[in-house]
Amino acid sequence: MWPRNGAGRGYYILTVLMSELRLGDELDDYCVKCRRLTNHLVVSLMDGAAAKVRCRSCYGDHDYRHEQIPPSKRELAKRKELFNAILSEVNPPDKP
Repeated sequence: MWPRNGAGRGYYILTVLMSELRLGDELDDYCVKCRRLTNHLVVSLMDGAAAKVRCRSCYGDHDYRHEQIPPSKRELAKRKELFNAILSEVNPPDKP
């Protein structure tokens, strides 16, 4: 599975990403259960791209997240507050 020419693991992952993905291929993704970037195995493919992956640390299955960490609750609250402030400026409430 690993190249025997001593190129290393990074070379293997790069060649996998450059070629077409197959079931069982290994890639990095953010795991919701582990709350960190870990190695994952491709479990499901859709149109040649990974759809579902399995974490190799906790063996949890989830959608492929493209290595993007979801925003924290604090960031979501800040976005909501900013959105409401902009919305109130655009459409101010009517005063009776």
